[in-house]
Amino acid sequence: MLGCQHIDQVFQNEKSKDGVIRTCNAARFMLSHFTKREKYTHVMKCSDCHEINAGSNFMCLQCGFCGCWNGNHFGQHSKKVGHVFGINSSNGLLFCFKCGDYIGSNELIAASMLNKYWDDVVTKTQIPKLERRDGLQGLLNMGSTCFMSSIVQCLIHNPYFFQFSINQLHSQRCPLQDPLSCISCALDRMVWEFYGHPELIKNGEDDSNNSRTSDEYAGFIGLFVSSWKINENLAGYFQQDAHEYWQFLLNQLHNDYMVSHNKSPDETNFAELCDCIAHSTFQGSLKSSIVCPECKMDSKTTKDPFMDLSLDIKDKSNLYECLDSFHKMEQLHDFNYHCDRCNTTQNAIKRLIIHKLPAVLVLQLKRFEHHLNGNSAKLNDIVEFPLFLNMRNYCDGDDVPDIIFELIGIIAHRGTVNEGHYIAFTKVTTGHWFKFNDSMVSSITEEELLQEQAYLLFYVVNQVN
Repeated sequence: MLGCQHIDQVFQNEKSKDGVIRTCNAARFMLSHFTKREKYTHVMKCSDCHEINAGSNFMCLQCGFCGCWNGNHFGQHSKKVGHVFGINSSNGLLFCFKCGDYIGSNELIAASMLNKYWDDVVTKTQIPKLERRDGLQGLLNMGSTCFMSSIVQCLIHNPYFFQFSINQLHSQRCPLQDPLSCISCALDRMVWEFYGHPELIKNGEDDSNNSRTSDEYAGFIGLFVSSWKINENLAGYFQQDAHEYWQFLLNQLHNDYMVSHNKSPDETNFAELCDCIAHSTFQGSLKSSIVCPECKMDSKTTKDPFMDLSLDIKDKSNLYECLDSFHKMEQLHDFNYHCDRCNTTQNAIKRLIIHKLPAVLVLQLKRFEHHLNGNSAKLNDIVEFPLFLNMRNYCDGDDVPDIIFELIGIIAHRGTVNEGHYIAFTKVTTGHWFKFNDSMVSSITEEELLQEQAYLLFYVVNQVN
């Protein structure tokens, strides 16, 4: 869930807040450093029924009680003594038994812990080990980094980028070969870690001591470090815009391609499609024309590339209305346009239409308004979006066929402009949808998906009739 009013109430008292942070830190230290025997004995064993990990076991944040989920023993403990917060002994996540949900999106806990106990956190925490080999891997929130991790999830699960990375089209040519200095290398390494590699899977051996070398997490760490090296504004604990990070990543993928192919940025000609993964997958082009309102003569036509389309959502109820607004003809005022065909001078009409669609169409729903007085506001309008999108009416030409795009990814924003949280949703090859809320990964139905407050939509071309 986005937040918890009960933890917020606790945090209003500095002493209580300090106690919560210390206890969370100590509990996560135990979970990451205890052997399995110690875990079974001390934190995974229910104090009432003595069963080990019965569904899940929760450590009370306010006393030494451990209670199981299946037997509802922690729930009974909570009602009896009024202790409402428990830490899941399997994954270290904080659970509120009054809300009945994990406090997974409350970045105040993580940010406060990092700010106040940074030295302690560095020595007593470690990145969760990789258990899955199907790409369903969460990413640890390092302090308001959900804007980065949500974008990365959608990129790594994009079929075009995944194929590009698996085929090692970058790593075979990159002169750096360093995830800490090259974003493409870091992303390749993350795909390598998400989907498994023979060297990382030790023939099924039991890793009883939870031992992992730091090199195993080179992709995860490298992406943040290399991003911060290139743009220091990405560092810190301030919430930032996922769309801006998306544009940043695409630009870096292009730059890495130019470096690995010994090309200068000056050689790029956007009139012709670049062969890098960013432009070959996400770049389309828009045709802008000035039209005479009298004889409909089309003149002063320009074609410009785009990597995504930003759509107004104010007073719009669905995605098609947003696209209609983007492509509608606009009367230009105070523009003395002279038409050579009909020899008239009047206000012309500007028309914007898609000249070429990309393989993956990325749409930004403009949820943030920035006013002239310096204030910003978020639009929480509900905008319906389809699982399959027909782009026929928005393309240039007289006889355009049905062009069907399939939804494969969403980034939703919850909260306000300054205190929000990004969550990613991706569709995997089995056709199922999964929700990536920082380190938590869970399945989600299409019905639940369509209720989300989408900020970025990722559509892949499906068929052309």
